[in-house]
Amino acid sequence: MATSSFLRNRYWVLRHGKSIPNEKGLIVSSLENGIRLEYQLASEGVEQAELAGKLFLKELKENDIPLENVRMCYSPFARTRHTAEVVASTLNLPFEGPQCKVMEDLRERYFGPSFELLSHDKVSKI
Repeated sequence: MATSSFLRNRYWVLRHGKSIPNEKGLIVSSLENGIRLEYQLASEGVEQAELAGKLFLKELKENDIPLENVRMCYSPFARTRHTAEVVASTLNLPFEGPQCKVMEDLRERYFGPSFELLSHDKVSKI
């Protein structure tokens, strides 16, 4: 018996904007370093996050999706938290409210101490 169900959830995925480590050419993959504010977004990354927020808001309006239905999940890394804060601000969502939630298990792979805080040039070895 075939049943037809209509799933109504939609998901958008946004990568963090350009971070300070991106500008410096550093690998930051450990949680210990990743949460440090000195590794949040660079000014260009803030601009990217603002633009992403504006494009997302346009998408929501075009699809008649009310802001109260939006939930944002982000990793504990400073660059992703900062991106989520900027996007939430652009959407006029309260960042400290129930619609925005840090997901502790959502983070990038840790490359180990042999690569941490070293040059992006090492990425080819990973």
